[in-house]
Order: sequence, then structure tokens, then C-alpha cells
Amino acid sequence: MRRPRYDGHVTSRFVVGALNVLIVVGCGSSASTGDDGAGPDATAAVDGGVDAPPGVWSPEPACASTADGIYAATAAGGARGSVAACALGAVLTQAQTQAAMAGDGAEGVTAQTGARVVKLAYRTIRSDGTAAVTTATAYLPLVPRTVPAQIVLIGRPTSGLADSCAPSKDEMPEKNLALPFAARGFIAITPDYAGLGNAGTHAYLDTHEEVTQLFDGVLALRAMLPGNIVGEAVAAVGYSQGGGIVLGAQALEHALTGKHTLKAVAAIAPEWPISTRSFGYEDILRNPNGLTGLAGLSSPTVAVLRHYGFMANRMGAAAAGDAFPAGERSELVSSIEGLCTVPLGGALNAQQIHLRDLVDETFRLAVLACIDGTAGCAGAGKQFHDWMVGDFVTADAAGARVLITQGLADQVMPAAGEAACDVAKLRAEGVQPDLCTDALSTHDTVLERKIEDVVAWTEAVITGATPPVCSSQTLPACNR
Repeated sequence: MRRPRYDGHVTSRFVVGALNVLIVVGCGSSASTGDDGAGPDATAAVDGGVDAPPGVWSPEPACASTADGIYAATAAGGARGSVAACALGAVLTQAQTQAAMAGDGAEGVTAQTGARVVKLAYRTIRSDGTAAVTTATAYLPLVPRTVPAQIVLIGRPTSGLADSCAPSKDEMPEKNLALPFAARGFIAITPDYAGLGNAGTHAYLDTHEEVTQLFDGVLALRAMLPGNIVGEAVAAVGYSQGGGIVLGAQALEHALTGKHTLKAVAAIAPEWPISTRSFGYEDILRNPNGLTGLAGLSSPTVAVLRHYGFMANRMGAAAAGDAFPAGERSELVSSIEGLCTVPLGGALNAQQIHLRDLVDETFRLAVLACIDGTAGCAGAGKQFHDWMVGDFVTADAAGARVLITQGLADQVMPAAGEAACDVAKLRAEGVQPDLCTDALSTHDTVLERKIEDVVAWTEAVITGATPPVCSSQTLPACNR
């Protein structure tokens, strides 16, 4: 069903032609808001910092690499946030931007400008402090709504751990999630996260690592586009795994950056690890004789990806498969290293028939002992449990305003098992999220059906307008 386009007419503060008025370059400080201090890991901005007078906007960074070349970039020789390599991609006119969004289900958002696609690799760190590189895709608006240009950080959904699954290997990834914000005059950047497509292994669902790398993208944009033409990150928007990442960004922004520049955080069908019961994890451990195919559309896939990512990064590459049963290990490792998310889930259902085929018995019993506080909490199971629990974050009551968007027909991240519990956690920690739900949306269709609502809400919060109220705000109770 074709939906009406979001063209900015939400309140009297939204004017379709405002983009061309707002691009006049002014003097003074950037769009930074909030605290003045630099966080413990903050890196000084280039070209005199964000308080220098802005230069003239150009969406043409000096990039000399090829799109494939960014995956060979290394962490050597540069500070966090420095650009190791970048490559220019397509330039889309306003009409081409509109067509690209429409072709990926985001025709409800009206493009007000075209965009330049840039592939980049920037230096960052892993959660253990190790230097690393993440690749990313940036969409630079041809005509930004302000100068310095404001940034929307984009959290992408789960794609798998195989190098071929890195979203930036697509010419224009997240056309229904990142491109709509560039089309409205923001810079949008969507990282792959370290180890996906380049050296190492992506630390799947490591919130601290993913959020750190997300914020380091701000430094990378400033390094790639010097002259104080890049401002602050004013919003973070994510879908599925990315929804959990941006909720983590809301919680960790001040701790990681020393600032509160994010005004809006929009999480769509979020996959946010907030307890040992998230994503049916405890159910897998407690029901080893259950059928993999009946454990839910995502639970088995999430469990094996998280186990593999943890073991590879914390126990060493040679031990990456040690959380899997010995008899299934080779096949599981081959599937994870060769398949992206959807075919991986199919392979698990076909090849690992029972849940006991997914988790080594000693590892399973050790993790359960840690959860239950009983004897036997030891070894790799204890290390995994301690990392998992230690990675849960507390929402920042002084941080960005939050929107949770959820399809009530979602079978991948069921509303009662995930979003409803996320909302309960946010409220308990002093954050009152706005809600936008849809009875007909599944996990696969929620972006197509609700992205214009997310864009409208995000723009309103950024500009200080009254955000639109979604027609449905009903969620079931948390059933964990």
C-alpha cells in the first residue's frame, strides 16, 4: 500500500522550503548542545575544533581509495576517529534520491536534497581497548539544512558475521533507514562495526563496543570533511540490532563523549540486550531437547552469533567455536563464517535440529549456574556470563528523548518479549519513551510502514517542534 509522503508538514514549525533558507552559513559555534567537558575517550576535532567559524559546505571529501580498498585499512598510524581510507560513491540528484528511497520502501519520505555516497574506514577501539578499524557508509547531503551540518547516527540491523555480509559492500545500504535523513539535509553515517568485512570478528551485541564505534564516526566525519563544516550528532536512529545500539547510545553518550548532543533516539523493533532472558537466551539454555525450529525466528541465530563473537574476541580466534558442541562445531563455524543472517537461520533449523546442537554442554551448564547463582559457574561459561551481564547499560534520564517503534505482528523481535520489556526498563530508569506501534507490521515490514513517522518525529525533536503523535501507541505487557 502506498502511503502519503512526509513532506515536513507536521506542525507550523515544519516548512517544505525551509531547507533552502537554513543553509545560509553563519558565524560562531557549531550545533553542539549540552555539557562542555570532553569525555574520557574524546579526541580533539580537526581544523581548530567545533568552535571555529565554519567554512563552506562541500559534499566532496578528498578520497583516494576504491570501495573495495577500505577493507584493507589498518589501525596503525592514526588516532581514534582518523580516516584510514575513503572512496567516493554515487552522486544522487534530489529526484534520484527520491527514487532510491521509493525503491526500498521509503517513498513516504520526501527528498529535499540529493546525496553523495561515501565509503570510509576509520580508526576506533574494541571494548577491551584494542585498536581497530570499522568500515562505514556515509550519505552526505548535497544541500545541508545547516552549516555546520548536523549528523544522524544510523544503527544497522543484524547482517551476520561473514565478511561478505558487511552492509557497506552494497553500493547504497540502508536506503530505507539512512538515506531518508540525508534526503532531509542531515549527514547520515552507518558503520559496519569492526571485524565485519575487515580484519577480526564483529563482537555481536557488545553494546559498549558498538556504541563507541558509532560515536567515533562523528570524529571520522570531521576528519574527512575539515573546516568545521561538520557539526554534532543530534540524533541516533536504528533498526533491529541497530535499535538496541542507539538505545545503548542514549545510555552511554555522556560517559563516552562527555556531552549531551543527541536530542532524539529512535529505535525501530529494537534488539536490545537488557537481561539474560533477552532474545529467548535462557529458554535455549534451559530446554536443550527443544527443537531449534520451534525456538523462534531469531533466538537460535542470535545465540550462536553472540557466542561466536564473544569467543573469537575474548578467548582468541582459535577458540571461536568452542561454545558449540564438538560434533557440530565445524559445521556451525562454517555456517557462521559463510552465511548472512537469513540463510544462517535456515541452516540452523535444517542442520542443528535440537537446541542442544547449538551449545556445548559444559558451557551451557556453566552459564546457567552463573545465572542461577549455583555451583559450577566457571570457565568460559563464567567469562561469557560476566561479559554479557556487565554489558547491560542503564538509560540516561538526562539524555536524549526516545521513540520506540514496534510492529505488533513481529515474530523476530516479538513486542511482548522485547519492545515492551525495553519500555518497562526505560521507564524504571527515568526515561519516558514515546511509542509508535502498528498492528500489521512484521519485523520485515515495519521500516516500510513506519519510516516516515520516525523521520517526522526525529526532525521535530531536533528542531524543538512538538513531535507528531503516532496513531497507535499500544504495546502488550512485558512477558519475561
